[in-house]
Amino acid sequence: MVRLAVAGKAMSPGYWNLMLNRCLNNGVAEPLKVRHSRTIAAVASPPSIAFDTSSESEQSSKPSLIELAATITRETSKLEKYLEETGSPRPGFDVDSLIEFPALPDDIKKSREEIVRATKELGDLVTGPTESLPKSFPIHETATFTQIAEKVGLDEVNVRRFMRHAMTNRIFKEVSPGVVAHTAAAVQTVPALLANPNSPSPTHTGFALANPSDPPLTLFQGLSKTPARARRFAGGMTSLTSGAGYEASHLVDNYDWGKVETMVDLGGSHGAVCLELCKRWPNLKCIVQDLPRTIETAPKIEGDLADRMQFMVHDFFQEQPVRGADVYLYRFIIHNHSDPYCIRMLQALIPSLKHGATVLINEHCLPSTPNSQSLWDEKLMRNMDLVMLTLLNSQERTEEEFRGLFEKASEGVAGGFEFRDARRPKGSRMSIIEAVWMGEDFGGAKQGKLASE
Repeated sequence: MVRLAVAGKAMSPGYWNLMLNRCLNNGVAEPLKVRHSRTIAAVASPPSIAFDTSSESEQSSKPSLIELAATITRETSKLEKYLEETGSPRPGFDVDSLIEFPALPDDIKKSREEIVRATKELGDLVTGPTESLPKSFPIHETATFTQIAEKVGLDEVNVRRFMRHAMTNRIFKEVSPGVVAHTAAAVQTVPALLANPNSPSPTHTGFALANPSDPPLTLFQGLSKTPARARRFAGGMTSLTSGAGYEASHLVDNYDWGKVETMVDLGGSHGAVCLELCKRWPNLKCIVQDLPRTIETAPKIEGDLADRMQFMVHDFFQEQPVRGADVYLYRFIIHNHSDPYCIRMLQALIPSLKHGATVLINEHCLPSTPNSQSLWDEKLMRNMDLVMLTLLNSQERTEEEFRGLFEKASEGVAGGFEFRDARRPKGSRMSIIEAVWMGEDFGGAKQGKLASE
């Protein structure tokens, strides 16, 4: 049996892999607190690559098992020393062990990310491939996403999503932008995609297959018919939105709200974001919009905040009733819908937008190419991308894809939306995506009530 000597202790690959997976599942890559990826994800992340047959020009380095083990030892020593010197609690497997990993300075945070990366890579190497190789293109050749989509008969967007998610598990690799080569593993095509390979419908989903009804129901329609499931889902979302990297404070602290007088939060639920904004900015007025059942259960706002926070029943696919606001916010909303529905949503704003009004989106922004950020963060976002596909036939998006939504929503309209940027605040897993309405006030319409009235 092959054994690895780490810090003077000999361990078999099986023991090593067991301990690394424990760390990944309990103490490093995801804290013990229940997260969305544990409660609603339907996407597996199988162990994958072991043997890469690429040439040296395609892959500049092939770290040995010992090199990876040395990296783990070196970076773990830094982390352990920091925890000891600061008196921070240690991660553990006991029921009373810490729930959240303690906040770390940038250099130690980098060490922690290196531990996660190296343990994952070492575990993958010693596990070996577990699936047969796809045959959509020859093993020793490359293909573009477009060519692969044509070969397998699927939409190119979904092919790109599946394959880039797979790359975080070392299944395939992108040797240059848009060009894919094999590693040593395979993915399966889900029945929903085989049945409806190009459908944007929110009822053509894994959720609908697992919960058959006539007519088929969307996830949210299904939840509305089962209060107990709806409560569990709400609990999972509460856990997600309060978790590290998802706090509303990243949005509050990293946009110039001082210049904003009126903001509309579409799909804003019970107004948690608006409440935090109004507490910080005393001149800001917020209007929280959601469906009737949500608005009916919203908490009563007391004191000065009651004069600056308003709850309003509104379906964001219908024409926006608040005209002339400075900012219209979608937080955790756009990723719930496929492109045609997002375009409808944005177009429903146009009759109420004054020239210069801003549309903000606050959610994940996928990297356009793999390995442009930490494997840890990218894998989390690509996992969520496939969760969105499975549950809602929707998606997480790249900056280019967000830009495309605004361009399509502007077609046939003078001025239209001007896409500004997508920026990810330090410490956040969510980006702030911004576009500005450059067309006429209210799309040339004159009717309706101004936000300031």
